[in-house]
Amino acid sequence: MDRQDVDWIGRLNAALSYIEEHLDGEIDYNEICRITACPISVLQRFFMLATGIPLSEYIRRRKLTRACKDLLTTRMKIIDIACKYAYESSDAFCVAFKRLFGMTPSSVRRYRPKLKKYHRLYFTLTITHVKEETEMILQNVDHYRVMEPLFEGLRVILSYLGESYTPEYIQGVSGAGFIMSGGCPSRPTCFYNMWTADFIRYMGYEATEYPTDINGKNVVEEMIDAVRRSIDAGRPALVWNAFTSMEWDVVCGYDDEEKQFIGRGLYTSWDAEYARAPWNRAAEAEIPFGAIVIGEKKHPFDARKAELNSLREAVRHARATVAPDSVTYLMKGVQFYKRWLEEYSREGKAREAADAYCHQVYTSARKAVVGYLREIAPKYDKPAGDALTEAAGWFEKEVACLSDAYPYLSWESPWGVDEARSKKVAPIIAQAGENFEKGIECIEKALAHLGEPVLAAV
Repeated sequence: MDRQDVDWIGRLNAALSYIEEHLDGEIDYNEICRITACPISVLQRFFMLATGIPLSEYIRRRKLTRACKDLLTTRMKIIDIACKYAYESSDAFCVAFKRLFGMTPSSVRRYRPKLKKYHRLYFTLTITHVKEETEMILQNVDHYRVMEPLFEGLRVILSYLGESYTPEYIQGVSGAGFIMSGGCPSRPTCFYNMWTADFIRYMGYEATEYPTDINGKNVVEEMIDAVRRSIDAGRPALVWNAFTSMEWDVVCGYDDEEKQFIGRGLYTSWDAEYARAPWNRAAEAEIPFGAIVIGEKKHPFDARKAELNSLREAVRHARATVAPDSVTYLMKGVQFYKRWLEEYSREGKAREAADAYCHQVYTSARKAVVGYLREIAPKYDKPAGDALTEAAGWFEKEVACLSDAYPYLSWESPWGVDEARSKKVAPIIAQAGENFEKGIECIEKALAHLGEPVLAAV
């Protein structure tokens, strides 16, 4: 490590300490330049590249985080807090505060919600990638934290790119956490609000799809090249069937000599080690989705619009119906729960792959959506926020029921018909279904309080 690098990092952290000491006073950019021995234009460009936000935005977030603490721990008037942090008026302070936290200062003081904090930054030297003669590997890529096939891999990549979305938030805002279906093992990859690439664009990023087959023509080499270029640019990519079976995996490296992709899978590499597999493995999948390469961020993400849409779609999914004599795999939400109960309430029901896989995915995703609802509830006025918190409680009870069903529905449970098992699991499914529907009813109440219509279920 070069001594100059260490000195540069020390100067940067000294500048951040200066900012921290002057959040309730005047911050002199000339002093920051003196501390860092760097022109302000160069420093600002570096800060943006390193953190993803402008230096001025960092200062604003730190000021407002301190102001939030004052709101919750002192009896200072809001106008006095505004003046303390150099806002010209209480109105300007309130606008800036609500833009960052989604709530007014008075609402935060009254309801005392758990808000996201913007902590002080510290710079360190970190190895971001390892590039050898035949390998290129991006370092410190997170592992999967939710057993869900369409959107958790995207969350892993967004985290690497500097976004701070929690696994719970992505499961909720994508709608994956609200889904309930079965009858076929593919249901978690067939019922969704938006396809993965469309959701990436919804989040504000470019997304380019590279299939392995186009109208019978093998184009897997083009897909491999696109993924390698993305990794060279410092961006992991999603690859279908890269390491696991028929799901999106995160590819964050490649080996030219071994012709391998390196990365994370839903069922592998949950520790420090990355998985490795032939880079044409995606072409072996029954569906030639290939890869999704994520590009630059093109527009801001409208969180409120996306959150409300996720709640509306949760209700639409839960209330969707098909003809009563339809096959099970076409049913969703409440109707599927009732069919699932019927199947295990009569003789001859076999535990199938659909039960095990869907149970595994939906249990994990629903647990995440409990956190999602509790995360967003404080952003909304009290009647709606309270209803969302209540919904989280019912879904948490549903998750408890699904966990109780684990011995009877998981991969560890014996295949085939077992009448004693059916008698044990049927009442658990019944209770889970009731809790699910009560959670949906609470979301309907929240939407009603917000004046947000729910379109007819389909």
